[in-house]
Amino acid sequence: MLVTIGVVSPYIVTRPDPVATSPELDGVRIGYIPEGLGAPQRLRAQEKDIEGEIRLRGEALRWQAGSDFVQVSAYRTGGVIHDAMGILALNVVDSPVEPRFSDDPVLSGDGTSAMWVADYRLVLKVTVSAALKGERDRIIGGLRLVGWSPAFAGLRVTYMPAGMWVSRKGADPDALTRLWQGESGRRVSIEVVYGRAAATLEKLRAAGPPQEVLTDVRPASVHGQPAYAAATGQAGRVLLWLVKPGTGVRVRGDHLPEGDLVRIAEGIQSPPESQGESVDGIAISLAGPDLRPGPVETAVAARWRSTTRRWIGPDGEDTVTVSIQRGAAVLSSTWWRSVSRGEPKPATIAGVQGNLLDTGASTSSRKFTWTPEPGLAIVVTAPADELRRIVKRIAAP
Repeated sequence: MLVTIGVVSPYIVTRPDPVATSPELDGVRIGYIPEGLGAPQRLRAQEKDIEGEIRLRGEALRWQAGSDFVQVSAYRTGGVIHDAMGILALNVVDSPVEPRFSDDPVLSGDGTSAMWVADYRLVLKVTVSAALKGERDRIIGGLRLVGWSPAFAGLRVTYMPAGMWVSRKGADPDALTRLWQGESGRRVSIEVVYGRAAATLEKLRAAGPPQEVLTDVRPASVHGQPAYAAATGQAGRVLLWLVKPGTGVRVRGDHLPEGDLVRIAEGIQSPPESQGESVDGIAISLAGPDLRPGPVETAVAARWRSTTRRWIGPDGEDTVTVSIQRGAAVLSSTWWRSVSRGEPKPATIAGVQGNLLDTGASTSSRKFTWTPEPGLAIVVTAPADELRRIVKRIAAP
């Protein structure tokens, strides 16, 4: 089920025959369970580390007949577990086998369980009895994420062909990604590239995966903007274009009619330009008798793009600054150095978990940042006594 873009994972299998009722567990549809195990029991689930400390809490469905059983567990996390390395760091898998790729499942030493990051803040685990170990991968292949939001990486995906389901979203070193799968090998991946790699259409074309070879490259158009269309293999096509300088999109389709690929691309919408109190599609309600919205500034870094609005007080001085920063490099060491002069300090403000940052100046202002989703950071600079009120008025995803 888990893949990196452009690499077919051994955990993607042909869609199995569904179970009779297609049960769901915390946003995950379970499409295959071996026959003869009866109806599932819903349980509370937890994962303990080697010292007995509970590291994950969630829920599970368990099918059992005698000594044979299958259990599917779902854990919602705080977003701090991004891949297999994060799972290994929890020390909750018995004799874990380190996977070849960071997006692959972590298997137990006896092969009866597999745990992986299926989506942002969602960890799944499949556990089977020893006699059903051969069914493990087929069960994994039958799991489907359901109910995806059209909002993605600062854009909106408004069209996808029927029969496609969300397989994964996340971030690789260069792009924010979302992957859909369908029958007969159909795959769609959407990659959003922020920063200098998307400064021009030619740079975006050159910024694809190193192993990717584009053939039959020809000019195209998306939303009336210049684009490139190309082939990426025997059954693959790609469309790429700039939403604006510093923001580029690549849409890839395998075993998909070219017309569907064009319709997917045309259905990708960008948020309205920052007007009133919106900043890069994030609604902010700050204006009042003491604050009025000022100009918007944009900046493009190596692998992220920043959109900043200032709110100005009656004396004409900037009193509040909100910066929306998007890109695969958000939370990288270079990104941290760009927003803080010192070490970030974990803090919770208005119920939001984030970090207080060094402003580098002896003023009454405080700087606070948090990451509502991969590739998105919100940075607020405001007077210390106003910071809580400001954070509460930002409609983060």
